[in-house]
Amino acid sequence: MYRASQAHSPSTLVLAGGIPDVRLVSATELARAYRRVLRHQGGALLGYGDSLGHPRLRKALAEMLSATRGVAATPETVLITRGSQMALYLVARTLVAPGDVVVVEDPGYRPAWEAFQLAGAKLVRLPVDGAGACVKELATLSNRERIRALYLTPHHQYPTTVTLAAGRRLELLEFARTRHIAIIEDDYDHEFHYDGRPVLPLASADTTGAVIYIGTLSKVLAPGLRIGYIVAPSPLIERAVAYRSFMDLQGDHAVESAVAELLEGGEVQRHIRRARRIYHARRDVLAEELRKQFGAMFFFTVPTGGMALWVRVEEGVDLSAWELQGLREGVAFQLGRRFTFDREMIPYMRLGFASRTEAELKEAVRRMARALRTLPRKRLAKKEVRR
Repeated sequence: MYRASQAHSPSTLVLAGGIPDVRLVSATELARAYRRVLRHQGGALLGYGDSLGHPRLRKALAEMLSATRGVAATPETVLITRGSQMALYLVARTLVAPGDVVVVEDPGYRPAWEAFQLAGAKLVRLPVDGAGACVKELATLSNRERIRALYLTPHHQYPTTVTLAAGRRLELLEFARTRHIAIIEDDYDHEFHYDGRPVLPLASADTTGAVIYIGTLSKVLAPGLRIGYIVAPSPLIERAVAYRSFMDLQGDHAVESAVAELLEGGEVQRHIRRARRIYHARRDVLAEELRKQFGAMFFFTVPTGGMALWVRVEEGVDLSAWELQGLREGVAFQLGRRFTFDREMIPYMRLGFASRTEAELKEAVRRMARALRTLPRKRLAKKEVRR
């Protein structure tokens, strides 16, 4: 989850989390699929089409979600969007009225918060610990506020990567059911789980229609394809389509049809398996290099999945100065304050590994270490860091 506006020089090694390695995508297979669908369906694909998304892709996604994630999706309950950010915006506009309270994780995903705020929502923070969102605090929050919705990233919490504990998942679903609160589940990188079996989405256990499920193919294939999706009860999907029509009548049906063909033929699934093996190895290389270069200065738990490490840095380091010096040395990384509700400086950084080769990761860590060594001595003075 990285903004394109955060541009760096080509020589800078960017360790932003949530970015796939587009070099792994078979452009040849994608181009072949694109040519085939245009050759056979060109007239239909190049005109106006269904605002829900191409029927072929909705069917392929519904089948994939049902088979691999236990989500009771049908083509009628799937809306294809231009990436997950459009999905978040449409859900916010559809679900939230000005003044409604939306509970969000802290730390969390700021672009989602901004989408809810644009819809007029009042945001209330829910702390995150080593077992995910602190669900027990919802009861206290609900006594103070009339909650309309919860926005969560339960599989690999963004940015900490922790998985919401099983007991909390059950408690959360019961809380939403009894209080008629919507859960917006952002499952942005479900495919990349390395140790043990992936945890099924909250949506797989939802029997009341409380969960609105958001996903993306940006992490699976490439962000530039701009394919995200919403799975929700038909009435909400219909309202979201109406809002979509105000800004974008439909997506790119030619691209959607080509991707559907790759899903049907198993090419996407093969790519996922290959990328998962590669990202798994890169995760381990980054973790080992950080231990070699920084030792006890860094504390982190190697995540079971995801595309980044959430690292605690010992107190006394001027992280802002380190970030700037890192850019001078040709490495970019994200500080924890990017993800806090009030932009408070916290002694954490998020280091992505998926988009960089093993050699690039080793070099990036060396540049980080060099940047730290070259900081002026006064920048390394002890200071209070409030958690």
